[in-house]
Amino acid sequence: MDAEAEREAQLAARVREHLQPGETLRAAVWVSRPDGPASAGPTRAEMSPFRFRRPVPAGPGARPGVHGAPRSRAVDLDGHIRIVTDPRILARTDRRLLVLAKRLGSWRDLFRPASGALPPLRLCWECPRADLASATGPGGRLRLTFTDGSAVTLLTPAAGLPPFLAA
Repeated sequence: MDAEAEREAQLAARVREHLQPGETLRAAVWVSRPDGPASAGPTRAEMSPFRFRRPVPAGPGARPGVHGAPRSRAVDLDGHIRIVTDPRILARTDRRLLVLAKRLGSWRDLFRPASGALPPLRLCWECPRADLASATGPGGRLRLTFTDGSAVTLLTPAAGLPPFLAA
């Protein structure tokens, strides 16, 4: 078994620790959000002196790629997704959609070199599987649309996307 396959097996094992009795893991994928605007430089709107007159929305759902009311499933999910340097795990089961994150260890873990093993996970967010209307994804971008009409687009490794979409 190569290193990547072993890491995926470890990931699946760690996700299974959070499943309910009788629940089946269908797929899991690392997800993140873009870490800010593109590196093309500031836009005219950002340079305009009038930008200070209009309040810039900073609340839930204000990020590009998130569509929905403040209490919608997509906005709630987006609140638990971080940038690419701190990815989350999105797991799809036969009953739920879960977001898991690496659990913070003790202060001693800060001084230990990182091993190849995945640290324990903690459950950050969940919703019933029935609330997910569709999952689509061209080239490393996963778009989740929920039954409440909200949607969110997340970044994923391109190789992990097809198994997640097929689940």
